[in-house]
Amino acid sequence: MHAAGKTQKANVVYDKPSEMIRLELPQEIPAGEGTLKIEYRGKLTEGLRGLYLSKSSRRMYAVTQFEGTYARMMFPCFDEPSFKAYFDLSVTIDKGDTAISNGRISKDTPVGANRHQIQFSTSPKMSTYLVALAIGDWDCLSSSADGIPIRVCAVPEKKQYGAFALDVATHSLQFYDRWYGIKYPFGKLDMLAIPDYEWGGMENTASIFYRESALLFDEKTGSSLRKRSQATTIAHEIAHQWFGDLVTAAWWDDIWLNEGFATWMSAKPIEEWHPEWHAEEDAAASAQQIIGVDSLASARAIHGNPSTPSEIKEMFDGISYQKGAAVLRMLESYVGPEVFRKGVNAYLAAHVNGNATAADFWTSEAQASGKPIDKIMPTFVMQPGVPELALQNSCLSNQEKIDFTQSRFLISGERNSASQDWRIPVCVKTGTKDVDWCGTVIEERQEERLAACSSWLFGNRDAAGYYRVRYTPENLRAIAETAESSLNAAERIALVEDTWALTRAGKTSVADFMDLLQQLQSEQNRHVLGSIASHLDYIRESLVPKQDNARFDAFLRRQFSSLAGQVGWTARSDDTDEQKALRSTLLDVLGSAGDEAAIAAARKLVDQYLSDPRSVDSTLVGSAFTVASENGDDTLYKQLLHRWTAGAPGDAYNLYLLSLTQFSQPALIKQTLQLVDEGKIRQQDYPRFFGELLSNPAARGQTWSYLKEHWNDLSQKVTSFGGAGAVSALGSACDTKMRGDVQDFFNSHPAPGAQRAVQQSLERMDACVAFREKQGASFQQWIEKQ
Repeated sequence: MHAAGKTQKANVVYDKPSEMIRLELPQEIPAGEGTLKIEYRGKLTEGLRGLYLSKSSRRMYAVTQFEGTYARMMFPCFDEPSFKAYFDLSVTIDKGDTAISNGRISKDTPVGANRHQIQFSTSPKMSTYLVALAIGDWDCLSSSADGIPIRVCAVPEKKQYGAFALDVATHSLQFYDRWYGIKYPFGKLDMLAIPDYEWGGMENTASIFYRESALLFDEKTGSSLRKRSQATTIAHEIAHQWFGDLVTAAWWDDIWLNEGFATWMSAKPIEEWHPEWHAEEDAAASAQQIIGVDSLASARAIHGNPSTPSEIKEMFDGISYQKGAAVLRMLESYVGPEVFRKGVNAYLAAHVNGNATAADFWTSEAQASGKPIDKIMPTFVMQPGVPELALQNSCLSNQEKIDFTQSRFLISGERNSASQDWRIPVCVKTGTKDVDWCGTVIEERQEERLAACSSWLFGNRDAAGYYRVRYTPENLRAIAETAESSLNAAERIALVEDTWALTRAGKTSVADFMDLLQQLQSEQNRHVLGSIASHLDYIRESLVPKQDNARFDAFLRRQFSSLAGQVGWTARSDDTDEQKALRSTLLDVLGSAGDEAAIAAARKLVDQYLSDPRSVDSTLVGSAFTVASENGDDTLYKQLLHRWTAGAPGDAYNLYLLSLTQFSQPALIKQTLQLVDEGKIRQQDYPRFFGELLSNPAARGQTWSYLKEHWNDLSQKVTSFGGAGAVSALGSACDTKMRGDVQDFFNSHPAPGAQRAVQQSLERMDACVAFREKQGASFQQWIEKQ
């Protein structure tokens, strides 16, 4: 340590549990500037964090992943987001390799006959978790946008699959340059596909790293839905360059603002580029999905209080990403798009190259809009849960009287013991032209009046609000009768999800829910249909006794066969992407319902794909393999296993692997699990691999036994950030015995970074058992009428 003209040598004291070192100096250092010089050595790790070894089929690569607290695994540092700094980096590597980092290559010098040293330009000012380094024989496609050079890089044999990503990056950067009040600030933009990578993408400053499947796309075999998903992921990471990198959360408690904003923002360039993709429907479906998680008593607030690495890891969950985005979407709808944008840009301008808090953000929005954003946002950010708005309506003196009652919605149906209230921006849509109502519900009970009476009221116009709506039975029936003609797709998604949630909570009978579905029998939106199919699958596992399986399957075939007959199982040259996706959903639903034609079609499509992958509509491939595997035998299993172990390229690798998890025969499930013992499953695939097996009722028992037996080795590998993966998938069981076993196991075995996921899985199992008790009799009465 050099300070005040004196150099001292420090004694290093290690605090491994806290991942810290303390430097003890012989003499006191006076206040002021000083220089700390640290010499250190490190090793490349075998995991997917720090500076680690990533393996392709040909060779190994050295790459980094530092978010949230893993920069310290490569170099000693103040590894907290508020300590921003400039970084100078150089690497000495093999002659045939190159390197990618946050800065440009400023100097390249030979070192002996077989090595060279690359010096990078000084990085932008940034937090440690955004430092990036990747070493290997990378090859790149190049373009530019608004004067900024853009590269998409990959292993040489996959470089050609980066063309679509280059298009997305070019459009996104140009869009963000217009939308934000600040042009792209970092001089260059590199995007790199890494063979082994835990995350979909990581927003390292000016050098974004991705999993290969999130960046590379084969136009000849990739599906349209995969293309949309990939475009959104790329746009998400580029959005972070402003919101997360240029301005960074001061601490991990506000990481939701980084991730929620980028999730919300990623739809904007996509909507402009491909309006026919209907990104607004994706956003509505995502919001409904996370409301389901937020309906658990164990749900956390968006704003957290993490202090340990495991607690920080848990912050990267659906609450930060999806709830954060949904609340911002509601806020934008409340103040208007241009006003919201003005507030965002004021926030960025005030904190360039620095750190900020959520309170800084909503203060900027309040100042830009003149509305009480600083009063509304804390009610959604600082407390857990989702509000339920019970909506009572009546016509009095030619005016519609609406009585709102707000409370916390819990999937258990229980009343919340704690007192909670929200300031809720609400828009009510009516069946009378120009008589909608928009305002803020701030009281536990609040009355409003409309200028005219209406035949029905829908409580969440455009599904922009973050709340559940509870309708009277009469109003629900009136909405259902006109839903397909009067509600847009996002509103129909919300209608189905609200009704299903209230059914789960015991506030609406399952018979009423089934009646709603029959009124939506001609529904053709893929999100609405997928939602319906998912809930019917839940009903099958939780409510349908074995003796009624055939009757329930017959209902499913009646519900969906007419539409399937219109769509058919063969792709047509004039199919839209939506029609392709609809066909895929119907094949999955009817195949699971034992429809012989669907099962035969699925097997035929699989055989075609195995012969020539390009001969099958790529959007249909996933459902075809799922249905064929669910109904498959040992012969099909061997075919898929052989294709997978032979080194299937690109998407086919994941297709074959995940298909192996869908078989129902115990011997085949055992063989699938043995792939882990044989070291054939990539660590990046562990969370989804085990998640799929645990979601398969036929494989759940064997997989859980395997996990318990190997937990010491697998505990850090089978769950990703936010507890996603195996631990979350345990919640799909509806079995009191297994629930008790899961609780007993985790009472004595830690689940690093997934403790909340354990609690939520236990709660979801409890909720399923309670659902069976609440709705079993109602379902039995309904099915006997079918």
